[in-house]
Amino acid sequence: MRHDRLYIDEDNSDLIAYHLYLKGESNRPERERMKRILARAIRWELTERQRSCLVKHYLEGMKMKDIAKDMGLSKSTVSRHISAAEHKLRKVASYYQRNN
Repeated sequence: MRHDRLYIDEDNSDLIAYHLYLKGESNRPERERMKRILARAIRWELTERQRSCLVKHYLEGMKMKDIAKDMGLSKSTVSRHISAAEHKLRKVASYYQRNN
């Protein structure tokens, strides 16, 4: 399987949001709205390490042990960064779903 290296910027930041939101079924406008919300949250709510770990894991398909080696961190630290990022994004998503 080939993985292209992707970096979050204004043009592609909603890709990771889309991957995170794929699990739920809803109408298209709501999905588009949630993608925009999560894209903004990825840019502004996550730390640089959380964002890097999340991108490497979900978009580049890297395993946590490989991310750890690449970033000079322990596997458990990478896991904590990914978990913290997911938690923040779920919290943002639930806030906007409740206040719809």
